[in-house]
Amino acid sequence: MSKQFLLEIGLEEVPAHLVTPTSKQFAKKAADYLNENRVSFDNIEVFSTPRRFAIRVNGLADKQENIEEKAKGPAKKIAQDAEGNWTKAAIGFAKGQGATTDDLYFETIKDVEYVFVDKFIEGQSVETILPGLTNVAAHLTFPVTMTWGNGEYRFIRPVHWLVALLEDNVIPMTFLVLIVRINLVVIVS
Repeated sequence: MSKQFLLEIGLEEVPAHLVTPTSKQFAKKAADYLNENRVSFDNIEVFSTPRRFAIRVNGLADKQENIEEKAKGPAKKIAQDAEGNWTKAAIGFAKGQGATTDDLYFETIKDVEYVFVDKFIEGQSVETILPGLTNVAAHLTFPVTMTWGNGEYRFIRPVHWLVALLEDNVIPMTFLVLIVRINLVVIVS
């Protein structure tokens, strides 16, 4: 199922000539982040004014793509002793890949046999990947930045709000000093 995700950063007024380049940079870096994290999407729309930068990711996948790969280990002469028992190198390789020696097999590459193991890494849900976009936003580059708070936060202008919605659900995110959370209060009369 494809979803929509909105990330909006509200801030003090940015010089007008920096709005469009910053929006384009934000969209490009967000797309790069999603691609690096194996999250497929259709496109990214940009919305911006001098007081906000926003991206909407359309056609966002529910989770990362799964990874199925073959990991290459040590050569057979290192992986097994003369009696055919697994050595510490092979056992360590298997353990490092999250497997056991029962999962190991050999393949020949350029007349040398090597140990291999098939790995399967299940993709995480998109809800666990999206909060990383705030790190992307925090590393946008500007010709001039400002500091605020205790002086350790730098951005083009002080940030006042953050909106992070996956469909109708708020995604908790931390951006510089802002923490986005939603508390539900039910009043029964």
